[in-house]
Amino acid sequence: MIGIIAIASSFVYPQIGKWKIKRNIEQDFNAIVSTISYLKTKTRAINGTSILFCSKVYGTDSPALKYEISRYRNAGDSLLVLSPGYTDNKIETGRSDLDGTGKFSNLLTGKVNVECTADKTIFNAGGNAGNLGSGDAVEFIINYKVSGVADYVNFNAYKVKVNTSTAYVQKYKWNIVTGTWRELN
Repeated sequence: MIGIIAIASSFVYPQIGKWKIKRNIEQDFNAIVSTISYLKTKTRAINGTSILFCSKVYGTDSPALKYEISRYRNAGDSLLVLSPGYTDNKIETGRSDLDGTGKFSNLLTGKVNVECTADKTIFNAGGNAGNLGSGDAVEFIINYKVSGVADYVNFNAYKVKVNTSTAYVQKYKWNIVTGTWRELN
């Protein structure tokens, strides 16, 4: 009986590990999409400006995702610089979810690979969004890496692109069969 349980667990245990990784990939994908959606809506509702920060956590390859929202509307809806009144009029930060230890709780799981093309993405009340400083479009890729190489065969991979002029969010999933990104509805 114990032998049967041992054999069965040797098949089940690796699948549980894969399931956890897939769940973390999907959690990070959903966190990015929902945070962008929230920032777009809130920024327009208050006629202000918001910034989504995606920067590497010191000493790791994992990024931290956090945000700030200001009542101050960026002059001319510029994507290149923040207006001076931004900091004085901040009303909300994504850092508010402290766990009581004084340590910042990341909006991402930190257990899978997330690549951001911009450290700071600005969302303006006028409906545009882009890389703060250059105005370039922003892209996030969420996948799992093994020894520094993305594993597109065993695990899901997602891409999120934010249109600069409209802040429209395009969502993609890696298609294993064709080896290309497929747009999600």
